[in-house]
Amino acid sequence: ALDRRDRRDACAAAEAAAVRLGRLDRLDSFDAEAQGRALLKRLVDECGQEHLVSGWPRDRAASADERRLQSQLLALHRSLAGGLDGYVCRARELLEASRLGRNPLDGYRPSLPVGETLDFGRGAFLKYEEEGLAAMRGAAFVLVAGGLGE
Repeated sequence: ALDRRDRRDACAAAEAAAVRLGRLDRLDSFDAEAQGRALLKRLVDECGQEHLVSGWPRDRAASADERRLQSQLLALHRSLAGGLDGYVCRARELLEASRLGRNPLDGYRPSLPVGETLDFGRGAFLKYEEEGLAAMRGAAFVLVAGGLGE
């Protein structure tokens, strides 16, 4: 009788935990959706990014495409130092400096790093190439288009 009662109690506890987890998942989803809406509103109101919502009807719930954009903006915001709004501000500052002919790298002096000159396909080149290929097995590369110096 004790085993049966223990199993029944364990099942009830598991069901209650699943219900609580489901509620938390819905809260997380709602929270992320609310954060995405708030971010988009901030980008439009404070950062001049009206083009993100041009053509959207104002008095209705967000469509699936609009919610997807909000989710993507939030993911991007979380991945950038200073957030997406900070990125927009830095980009504006760099563009304005460029317009005024200011160079953000003024005062820096380019220099050649200390290193070796390698002959393609020979001795040290082959050794370093082998080491590099071994080290790159798990590497990935991303080429970012643009050029605002960020």
